[in-house]
Parts: sequence; C-alpha cells; structure tokens
Amino acid sequence: MKKLLTALVFLLTSKALGATYLLTEEVDLRPQPKAKLVEVWIPVPYENKWQRIKSIKVESPFPYLLQEEKEYGNRFIYIRKEGGLKEPVRVKLTVVVERDELKPEKNTSSVPLRYYLSDRLVPVERFREMAKRVTAGKKTALEKLKAIYDYVVSNMKYDKSGKGWGRGDALWACDAKRGNCTDFHSLFIALTRASGIPALFEIGFPINGDGEVKGYHCWVLAFPDGYTYGIDASEAAKHPEKREYFFGHLCEKRIGITRGRDILLAPPQHGGRLNYIYKPYEEVDLQPLNGLQFRVYVKKLSP
Repeated sequence: MKKLLTALVFLLTSKALGATYLLTEEVDLRPQPKAKLVEVWIPVPYENKWQRIKSIKVESPFPYLLQEEKEYGNRFIYIRKEGGLKEPVRVKLTVVVERDELKPEKNTSSVPLRYYLSDRLVPVERFREMAKRVTAGKKTALEKLKAIYDYVVSNMKYDKSGKGWGRGDALWACDAKRGNCTDFHSLFIALTRASGIPALFEIGFPINGDGEVKGYHCWVLAFPDGYTYGIDASEAAKHPEKREYFFGHLCEKRIGITRGRDILLAPPQHGGRLNYIYKPYEEVDLQPLNGLQFRVYVKKLSP
C-alpha cells in the first residue's frame, strides 16, 4: 500500500465569531489500469467575511496542488496521475471552518461585473419583462429585491418529484413553479439581475448536526443599493415562520464550497464548464468521468 502524502496546506489565526466545524471529505478513485492520464479536482471551501478556513489537511498517495480560478476565486485540490491507476485510491480532505451568521450590511467593496450577467441556465435577457411586472411600483433596489423574493417564495413549491428539478434552470423553474434550492435561486437570480441588481450563487453543505451529510444546499448573496443581503428562498418556502429572516440573513448552519455558475476549474478542465460544483470532478484521458465515490462528514467543534 502506498504511503500517503499528508500536509497541512495553510493555517490562519483569526478569532472565531460563530460556529466552528470539522469538515471531512473522502474521495475514492476507481482503478483505471488502461488510462494514460487521471485528473481530479476537489473543491475547497471558500473564504469571505462570514466564512474562514483555519486549516486544510490533505491525505493523498499522489502529489497535489492547491489552485484558484480567477472568475469567482474558487479553490481546488488538483491531482494529476500519469499512467493510470492499478488499484483503488482514497484521497481525504479535512478542513476546519468557521462560519458566522450573515446579516444585511453595507458593502464596502466593488461588485464584479459577472454578478450582473447571464449564466447558461439563467438567461437574464429572457426575464426582463417578467422582472418589470414583479417589481412594478417599486422604486429602490431593495424594494425590488423584496418583491422578487416574495414572488419566488410565494409562487415556487419545494418539490423534488418527477424530472427536471435540480439543474438550476431558471426557465424551467419559472414554468414548473417547483424544484429544489438550485431552481428557487436560479429564478431568483434571473429576476434580480434582470432588475439591474447584482447577485451571486453559492453552494455548499447544510449543517443539521454531526455525522454524514447526504446532500447539498445553495443560497444567494444579493447587493441592493450598496448593501449585502443573504437570501435563502427555498428554506423560506419550507419554513414559512422564517420567511422574514431569510430575506437578508443566512444562518451559520452551512458551509460554502464554491461560488458562481458555469465554472472553469483551476487548472482548467478539458470538458465544458460545469453548471455548478460542490463535489469532486474527474477526467480520464481528457474526458469527463462520472462515478467518483464521495462522502462528507461534519462535526461541530464550537461553540
């Protein structure tokens, strides 16, 4: 059995202001004995004002790099293995994450132009007229944002039955009026950007106690009138008693993994841009490959 390469990638010393979590990811690579090249990208939790990374530990039988793409600042552990894999391989990522509650506050930095523009499944131009109807009579960006939020929460149903949901297709969500968090927030972002308000898609893991995390969750940062607002429309639809809270606030019971849509990895993948990414991505001989075994565990360390 190959000796694992174990390293502490970096360590920060900022003071904890919210909950601290231990995030563990296990990635099992299948044998690829005939492959000439195997490449794996493992997303690493991002950092912003509300989320800080205290440490990252990587256990891998192969050398790796910590890389960052420029469009959104997403980071990835990149593994490149020439000559294929003759036996199963496990890579383990352990991250200590501090997460704070996000409250509405003044945004002191400039908002990237990208946050105003379309994604492949969020075609902003197609929503201009609808956005005008939804925000009719509203004067300020904040008033328009609230009107859009109320429309999405009131008209969308959290429903993962059948097919079509989960892609974050704003046109589909608009017609079907149902779906999961990606569908809620794709429609929300489409209407928000169509109203001239920048918005950013974020995706990661919900925290519902210690143990294995079975699914993902996503939310939005919106920037009306120079402020930052956290938006979680799907949670508001599922929990009507929290509807007012999730307009502006994001609770700390989440770990953000990546930001944005139509993702270009670092280094760039050979396949097309990814709709969104929260779990590892693999290519074999320059072709995308599905089937990575991936497990996530979370343990709350404090408070």
